[in-house]
Amino acid sequence: MNKQDYFNKLFTIGISYENYFNKIDKYKDRMNSSFSAGKKAVEKLTQEQIARLNEKIHVLCIAESWCIDCANGVPLIALLAETVTKWDFRIASRDQFKEEFSIYYSTAGRMKIPVVIFADEDGDEIIRWVERPIRSYQLLGQLRDQNLSKEEFIQKYHDTREFEPPVVSQAILNELIFIAEKATSIVHVNPPSRKNSR
Repeated sequence: MNKQDYFNKLFTIGISYENYFNKIDKYKDRMNSSFSAGKKAVEKLTQEQIARLNEKIHVLCIAESWCIDCANGVPLIALLAETVTKWDFRIASRDQFKEEFSIYYSTAGRMKIPVVIFADEDGDEIIRWVERPIRSYQLLGQLRDQNLSKEEFIQKYHDTREFEPPVVSQAILNELIFIAEKATSIVHVNPPSRKNSR
């Protein structure tokens, strides 16, 4: 199975955010917090910002309900997709097809989630967003550089406000909007119907 076929397979079996949320039993409070923070931020988007995102694209979020990074990020991409009318958005399980995921969507040799893939209507990937915002990686790096014990590391992680909604929610949303603008701009200039005409 090639990458495009794998994407299309996952997209076909993907589910809505509502169905995803109803299936989970872990991190529901975190998802609700992220959704609430994201809703306030999405409502502040201007019509011009939304119009720039409004191209026909397929948006696939590969996630798992046991993952706290998914609890932070999945509600935000779902909110954005709900706002942008031309997007077709689905959520698929990583663990259902681990082998293919490790081949096509691993990051730095690891199977990080969530992965949000922006693709054209043929299923050709344009760009993706992975796991957490840049600022969270920077903060994690600073914590690791302190050579803390595991217990100290966990405590400092939990005490860091920037890992929690609404701060992390805004950072994720900003990054998602940035790469979504790039994806929709690329599709606008080169829609699937024109791909083979050059």
